Amino acid sequence: AWCWYLLDGAPRVRDLLREELGTVLGDRLPGLDDVPKLPYTRAVIEETLRLYPPVPILSRQARCGDKIGNQSIEAGTIIMVLPWLLHRHKLYWENPDAFIPERFLPDQPRPDKCLYLPFSVGPRVCLGLRFGLTESILCLAILAQKYSPKIKAGHKVDISCRLTLRPGDALPM
Repeated sequence: AWCWYLLDGAPRVRDLLREELGTVLGDRLPGLDDVPKLPYTRAVIEETLRLYPPVPILSRQARCGDKIGNQSIEAGTIIMVLPWLLHRHKLYWENPDAFIPERFLPDQPRPDKCLYLPFSVGPRVCLGLRFGLTESILCLAILAQKYSPKIKAGHKVDISCRLTLRPGDALPM
């Protein structure tokens, strides 16, 4: 949903996406072997995950005491990590609120694993990371070959955070 929302407001990105799909796939549907040949499609998904991380707040419990900067952390303390804020922090991202998939193209340096964590990081990383990315790339490729959804005129998209980040109760497109 967030990907379609972003693409609706970014005709240049939408055109580059469709160009890649036309060049790589022509009129045929993509398969698993096509995923590595769709770097821009993947970049669109990754930039969407940066701006709208599926789980925008992660909590962890400190196993032992430690220090973060000048702050002492006691064992058992609940620590909140906010991908929503990390992914939009102006110290770490140029033009952080803009939808710029080119950040994630293969010729660009990968963001630090502790600054870009749409699937968490470390021993608690989402087990479905590879599957989720692959599925998202294929779904976007299949749908974007034939469709360019537009948000219903006048609709204001609200952000709802339950367990995952959602576009309110509806995203009429």
